[in-house]
Amino acid sequence: MTELAWRLTRLGGRSALLSTGLTALAVAVATLLLQFAVAGNFAFDERADRTAWRDPAETTGTAEAVIATADDFFGADSINRVDLAALGDDAPVPPGMDAFPKPGEVWLSPAAADLLEGVPASDFLARYGDVSVAGELGPEALAHPNELVAAVGRDAADPAMTAERTSADGVSPRAIDSFAVGSADTVYGFYMILMVLAAILMAVPAAVFGAAAARLTVARRDERLATLRLVGATPGQVMRLTLIETTLAAVAGAVAGTLAWMAVTPLVALIPIDGGRWYVSDLWAGAPWMLAVAVAVPVLVAASALIGLRSVVISPLGVARRVKTKGLKAIRLVVFAVLALAFMIGSNLVGGDMIAVAILIGLFAGTLAAVNLVGPWIVQKLGRILARTARGPARLLAARRLADDPKAAWRAVAGVAIAGFVAGSVAMFPMLQADTSAQATESIAATVPAAEADALAADLGDRLGGTAEVAVVESSGYLTADADRAVIEATTTGAQLEAVRSTMTAALPGDPPEREVDSSIMSNRIVGSVRTGVTVVLAVVFLTAAVSAAISAIGSVLDRRRTYRLLHLAGTEQQVLDRARRQETLLPLGVIGGASILTGMVLTSPVIGAMGFDASGALILGATVAAGVVAVIAAGALSRPLLRSVMQDVSPRPEGEMLRGRHAGGVAAPVHGPAHWRLPVFKCDS
Repeated sequence: MTELAWRLTRLGGRSALLSTGLTALAVAVATLLLQFAVAGNFAFDERADRTAWRDPAETTGTAEAVIATADDFFGADSINRVDLAALGDDAPVPPGMDAFPKPGEVWLSPAAADLLEGVPASDFLARYGDVSVAGELGPEALAHPNELVAAVGRDAADPAMTAERTSADGVSPRAIDSFAVGSADTVYGFYMILMVLAAILMAVPAAVFGAAAARLTVARRDERLATLRLVGATPGQVMRLTLIETTLAAVAGAVAGTLAWMAVTPLVALIPIDGGRWYVSDLWAGAPWMLAVAVAVPVLVAASALIGLRSVVISPLGVARRVKTKGLKAIRLVVFAVLALAFMIGSNLVGGDMIAVAILIGLFAGTLAAVNLVGPWIVQKLGRILARTARGPARLLAARRLADDPKAAWRAVAGVAIAGFVAGSVAMFPMLQADTSAQATESIAATVPAAEADALAADLGDRLGGTAEVAVVESSGYLTADADRAVIEATTTGAQLEAVRSTMTAALPGDPPEREVDSSIMSNRIVGSVRTGVTVVLAVVFLTAAVSAAISAIGSVLDRRRTYRLLHLAGTEQQVLDRARRQETLLPLGVIGGASILTGMVLTSPVIGAMGFDASGALILGATVAAGVVAVIAAGALSRPLLRSVMQDVSPRPEGEMLRGRHAGGVAAPVHGPAHWRLPVFKCDS
C-alpha cells in the first residue's frame, strides 16, 4: 500500500508533489508554533525554581544561617537584595556563589554589576555599609541573565538581620539550614497564567492550521480516491492509502518543524519578559514533550484526513460526479454562541479559585476553536446572499464558490479570521506605564517602629546634613503611620536622590525607603511584559495566518485546475478569474474578520474593561488588521503564476488521469485494470 501511495503521488505530476509539499510545509509551521507554545510554559517554571532559594523554608532544627530579602530601588530599576548572615562554620553555600558571603561582601548579578559600573559608592553600595564587591552570581541564582540581584553578607547581630520586613515584596529575617526547599516568587504564578493564555492563543490557530493541512488539495485527492473506490477498492484500502500518504507528509513536516524550533530557540530566547531575556535552556521543554508535540501534530493531521473521507467512503459516485453537498447546519452557530456566552458569564463570576480560572481558560479555548466551526457556515450564508445579488461574472463565480464549497473558501481566510479574534481579545489590554524618572524635588520615606521614630529621624538628619529635610509624618506616598509604625520622610533634590536613599537604607533597617512612584516600577515591568507578550502572540498568530492564506490559495488553484481550464476554454479571461478569486477571499474576510474582531473585544471586555482601555491597543489592533489584509492579498498574488500556468494547459484531462503512469515514449499505461475505467468527464463545477 505504501508503494501504491508513492506511485500515485509520483505519477500525479508536479501538482501532486506540490500538494504533498504544501501539506508538509503547513505541518512544519504548525509544529514549530506548537513547540513554542509548549516550551513557554516550562520556561517560567525554570525561572521560578531558580529564584526559590531566596525564600527558603524556616528550619525546625539547628539553624546555620539567617536570610532576609527586600527590593532596593535605583533610578527606574528595582534590585532584589538578599541579606545573608552565617551562624556557624557550616552555613550552606547559596546558589551561584563559591562560598557563603562574609560580612562586608556583596555579590552582584552580571546585569547589576554592569548597571553600577562607574556609579559612586555613596549612590548605592554605601547603603550596605563599608562593603566591597566579592564576585558575580552565577546563572543558577538568577531568574534570567538581565536580573538585578545583590547578595549582601552581614553579621548576625546587624540590625538588618533582625528588623521585620512589612513589605509584601520582602522576607523577614528567618533562620535556615538549607536553600534546597523554598517558595517561588508569586509573580511567576501570574506569569504562568498569562503564558497558558498565550499558549492557547498561539496553539489553537496552529492546531486548526495543522488539521487543515490534511485538506489542502482535498478535491484532487477525493476524485482520485473515489475513482479507486469505483474500480473496486474497499473503504479500508482507501483509508489506509490516505493515512499513508498524509502521515508520511505530516511526519516529514513535524520533523522539519521540530528541527526548525531547535534552530530558532536562541533567537526566541532574546524576547524580553519580566525585565530580561531567557536562558536558552529554559526554552527546552525536554525530549519527551518535544516528541509528544512532534507526534501529536501528524496524528491530528491523519485524523482530519480520515474525517474528510466520509463522502468518498459513503458515496464515491457522488464525489466522482461532483454532486453538490448538503448545506451546513446552524448548530455550528449555536455551539459558538453557547461557549461565548458561558465565557462572558464566567468571567463576571469567577474569583481567585484556580479551578474556576482553569474552567474559564478552557471556555475561552473552546470559544476560540469554535470560530473555526462557525466560519464555514457564515461563508455559505454569505455566498448564497451574494449569488442572488451578483451583477457580474466575477461576483457570480465568487458567490457560487462560497456557497458550493464553504469549507474550502473558509480555509483561505480562517487564519486571518482567527487572528482577528485573537487581536480583538488582547490588543485592547491597557498598557500605560508610569514615569519613574527623578524629578526636580523628590520625597522618599520609610516606616520605622513608632517608639523609635524621633530618635531615628534625628540620627538620619545628622547623617544627611543639609542634603535633605527630614521629618516624621503621618503619611508619604503609599506609606501610612499607625499605632505601631511611624513614617520618616526625607525631601531632597533629584540629583541627590540616590545618595539620600543610600543613607536612609543604612540608617533605617527594615523595609527599604521608597518614593511613591517606586511602586510603579514592578507594574511597569509587568505591563511591559504584557505588551511584549501581546506583540509576540499577534506576530505568531498573523504569521500562521499569512502562511495559511498562501498555502490555501495555492491549494485552491490545484483543486480547481480543471475548472479553470474549462472556463478558459469557454472564453473566460484570466482577469475575470483573478477578480473572482480576490472577491471570494476579501468578501468573507471583510465580513468574518470584522465580526471576529468585534466578538473578541466583546468577549474579553468584562475582564479588560475593569482595567481601563488604552489608546495604544487601538494602534496595535489597526496594525494587525492591516497586516492580515495584506497577507491575504499577497497570498492571492503568490498563487497567480500557478493559475496562469494551469490556464495555459488548455487540454482538459479525463477523470482518473492520476491512475496512469507514463512510459519513456510518452504512452500512457494503466496502473491496474483496463483503460475503459477512465471515461472523460468535462464538467464545470462553478
